[in-house]
Amino acid sequence: MTKDSSQLNLYPGQIPQRKLKDLVDSGVDLGALCSQSKRPLLITDIYEVFPSLAQWSPEFLHEKVGDKTVEVNTSETDVFQEYHRPIQMSLKEYSHEMNSDHPKAGRRLYLGALGINQSFPELKSEILFDSLLPQERLGLKYLWYGRGGNTTGLHYDTSENFFMQLYGQKRWLISEPSSFLNLHPRSALSNYPKITDFNPLKPDFDKFPKAQKVKFYDLTMDAGTILYVPAYWWHQVISYSTIVSVNIWCKTSIFKAEWGALQLIPLYLRNLMGFNIFPKRF
Repeated sequence: MTKDSSQLNLYPGQIPQRKLKDLVDSGVDLGALCSQSKRPLLITDIYEVFPSLAQWSPEFLHEKVGDKTVEVNTSETDVFQEYHRPIQMSLKEYSHEMNSDHPKAGRRLYLGALGINQSFPELKSEILFDSLLPQERLGLKYLWYGRGGNTTGLHYDTSENFFMQLYGQKRWLISEPSSFLNLHPRSALSNYPKITDFNPLKPDFDKFPKAQKVKFYDLTMDAGTILYVPAYWWHQVISYSTIVSVNIWCKTSIFKAEWGALQLIPLYLRNLMGFNIFPKRF
C-alpha cells in the first residue's frame, strides 16, 4: 500500500522562523538559544547580515576550487542513503557530468558531505556565519553541491546541525526523535544504524506499518536561509534544483536520553579506537 507524499501526516503549525539580523541585534547567544529550545529553527535573511554569502554558486565554486580533485558519491537511484562507490574527479568535471543531457548510464552523482577543512581550506574564510556560533563547540563543516532530484534518505545525526542553503532550493521532511520507535531504523548491529529504509515520499506501509503514526514538518529552504536541526531529529532532504549548501556541526553530548543514542552503543563500542562523535558521510 502506498500513499501520495501530498498526504503526509504533518505536525500542526510550522517550524519557527527568525531573521538573522534580529538575532544578532538582540545580542543573543545563538548556539545556546538553539540548544536550549531543542526544536528546529529556520533563520532567514542571512544575506542582510553577510552579503558576501550571496556569491556562493556553482560559478563561485569553479573559480575557487574548480581544478581540485574531489570525491563524489554515486548511486543507481536518486536516493543517497549510505556510501555509494565514491569516485574521483575534478569539481569542474563533476559539474560537466552533473549537467550533461546524457549522463553515464546507471549512475547518479552527488558531491555531498565533503569536509571543507580537509578538501577546500580555501573556502573556510568565506563561510562567515560560523563566527556567530560558540567557537569551543564548532565541529566539521561540509559542502553539498548537486543537481535537482538528489535525495538524502531519512536519518538522524548525533550532532547539532546549522544547515546553510546558499544556492537553489531544498525540501526538508523532519520528525522528532520520539518517532524512532515507529520508523523501523536499521539494526543497531548494522553499519548504518542511524538510517531507515522508510521513504516518506514513497511510503510502503505494508513493509513499515508503524510509520503511519509518524508526523513530519514539510519545509522548503530558499537560498539565504539557515536551518537549525537538533541532534537526533529525523530528516530527509530533497534538492529541488541545482544546490550549493554548507552545514556546520556543533558538538553535543552523545549521552542523551534518546532511543537513537541507545541504538548507537554497539557502533560506538565497535569503533572505540577510532571514536568520533560527528556523523559519518553517506
